[in-house]
Amino acid sequence: MKVAIISIDGCYGSSLHGLVDVFVVANAHIKKLSANSVPFFKWQFFTSAKHIISTSNGLAMNHDLAEESQEHFDVVFIPGVLYEGADAFNQKLQLHKALYQWLNKQYAAGAIICANCTATFFLAESGLLTGKKATTVWWLEHLFKQRYTNISLTFEDILVEEGRIITAGAATSHFQLGLLLLKKFTPEIIVQQTAKTMLIDTRKVKISPEQLISVSREHNNDLVQKAQEWMQNHLSEMFTITKLVNNIACTERTLNRQFKDTLAITPMKYMQNLRINTAKYLLESSDFSLEQIIEQVGYQDRSGFSKLFHKLVGMPPISYRRQFDK
Repeated sequence: MKVAIISIDGCYGSSLHGLVDVFVVANAHIKKLSANSVPFFKWQFFTSAKHIISTSNGLAMNHDLAEESQEHFDVVFIPGVLYEGADAFNQKLQLHKALYQWLNKQYAAGAIICANCTATFFLAESGLLTGKKATTVWWLEHLFKQRYTNISLTFEDILVEEGRIITAGAATSHFQLGLLLLKKFTPEIIVQQTAKTMLIDTRKVKISPEQLISVSREHNNDLVQKAQEWMQNHLSEMFTITKLVNNIACTERTLNRQFKDTLAITPMKYMQNLRINTAKYLLESSDFSLEQIIEQVGYQDRSGFSKLFHKLVGMPPISYRRQFDK
């Protein structure tokens, strides 16, 4: 199986190499079982838009451009890219039009196209997600829906697969993605041995609110990070913008501008999303009553909360919980 790894400037080093490490371990187990010295998985690193790029942790990479390659690959993977604000991210998305054409050619030739975290935006830009279901990082939900009205966004599963397109929401979901690809091409024993060797959790992964808020801080705006931390720590309290800006020592106008520039969302909308996503997690994983959950996420009125939850999630909170009953 031939795999292309597309390194975009600012991509996460862990995401870039993590999927390949799954293939390295799988190859070792396949060799042991089959006594075949030829690696089953082979991969090639590419860059896009420019030959020399740097990962988010400063590792310099110099590779051929993916968009200039005439080779066909079985799997193409785009690792997540560090998000440094809406304007910078939008500019980066515009730099890879040649890559988008190449991705479409690879897909038309039968390749599986994968992306995780913020790289799901690059798949959306290519048009490959049009009319399909996909996932992305929850804290960029507003920006994704704003840009791509013809893509059905979901956050119920870490991995969403449709028509040989796989999107993965979390920054570290390359491990689960790797196991999914192993299941497609290797016997179950290889999947299990690889998972055990690398201590990859094969169960469905639930993302806690703490993990979500940690992921949403993957930007360089200290003021926004400070506001996010304050909102997380005061989730159950009555929330007003005035109360927030007084506690982090800035003006409402400055905070609104910084949030929109960094996360393409207002602080009020961000707090609403944080509360609803926390409520979803508690409905999925806890035995708290609905009243207790409503109180923990800062709402007082069950009727008002239920209407908002239904509007944003597509079903009432009790119906949502029933999906996870054992």
